[in-house]
Amino acid sequence: MATLNQCRTELTSIINELRDIEWGVRHDFINIGQDLCGNCISKIAEKYQNKVLRDLKNVDTNIFADWVNS
Repeated sequence: MATLNQCRTELTSIINELRDIEWGVRHDFINIGQDLCGNCISKIAEKYQNKVLRDLKNVDTNIFADWVNS
């Protein structure tokens, strides 16, 4: 299913963007709580990567296709 694959691709892109933002916060800002902020961004990225993206990758499109076609 192209739509599910597009969701996976877009979510992966968002996760990568969050990682880039995290890196920028940790390296471009000093003495404004950059570690705390970076940790928060990292937790969000990890949540989406370890839970949401994993669940999307585990979706069996064959079962869904069978259900739609029945």
